[in-house]
Amino acid sequence: MQIRKKFEELNSKHQSCLSRELVTVVLDDSIFKQWLSSFQQGETFEACYGCFFSGQFKSTVYGFKNCCLGVVIDRIYYPLYFEYVPKKKKSETDKHSIAIETAIKLINKFGRFTQQLKNGNVDLGRLNFSADNGYSDIELAKICTENNLTYISVPKKNHTFLINGQTIKLKEWIEKEYLDLEQKHEEEQEELPKENRKPFIYRFRGYYKSKKQSVILLAFRLNGSKRVSIIYTTSKDIHAKTLRRHWFQRTYIEQFFKIMKHMLKIQESRTRDKDTFTFKFLRFAFIAFHVQKLVRFIRKKMKAWGNKGFISIQRIMRTDMNFHHLLQSAIFNIH
Repeated sequence: MQIRKKFEELNSKHQSCLSRELVTVVLDDSIFKQWLSSFQQGETFEACYGCFFSGQFKSTVYGFKNCCLGVVIDRIYYPLYFEYVPKKKKSETDKHSIAIETAIKLINKFGRFTQQLKNGNVDLGRLNFSADNGYSDIELAKICTENNLTYISVPKKNHTFLINGQTIKLKEWIEKEYLDLEQKHEEEQEELPKENRKPFIYRFRGYYKSKKQSVILLAFRLNGSKRVSIIYTTSKDIHAKTLRRHWFQRTYIEQFFKIMKHMLKIQESRTRDKDTFTFKFLRFAFIAFHVQKLVRFIRKKMKAWGNKGFISIQRIMRTDMNFHHLLQSAIFNIH
């Protein structure tokens, strides 16, 4: 309901609002470490629960791998759908294919949702879609196009591209071409005042050999990082700034998962089975969504509190009654 109301609100305004508020469809997955108190054999258990490698714990853990699709609007992640990514079995295809199939299922759901909105005179037009390199797949890009989404993802640097008539791996292209272009840019920037200098962002066309698809690529560094980042899209007319800004909207789903795991401690309590965990995931996702809204509201309406995160806000709310009065006044003033 929250996302439907937000879309209706945006649709009632000028079409530029969708661009200005960086409305971006974002998909990612995360491992939720869980111990089950009841092990039910059969498809319900085997298709969802298993041993996965967790980046958080830097080891394999037992739990659920959840793929979640939602929409980022005004720096808030609105979760819409989630699906379990089954553990790979020896007789099946690799887990990457299973993840892509799960993502396709979620995108088709989103497509049906936007069609329902359109039937109710809420036309969102074409939105941008952002996912990491685990979901870099040309079939997924095709499904995005069919559902009126501009696909943005990350190529693997050991993949081969055709760039300016040269067949080359991205890693080699960075060493042979990008570094020279970057150096020339920096030499030109040194002649300008500091306030007028711009970071080097290079947009170029290429043919993704393994995916047999012409793409637009964008190469840049993150805040002076030594590592060169590259993203790509199947859209031929998207601007460099737009591509980069929408790609980075995926950081909000990462924050969403962190709220659930680190702040709300979803992984600390045991669950009985898959259905119990599903209920818990939905409950914690609902709370995490409102945590985002609270933090965003305080940062926008109570400037004196700066860019405090939820943990700091939580401590203040527990100890400072004046903060409660300020918060109530801020809420009252918007109604």
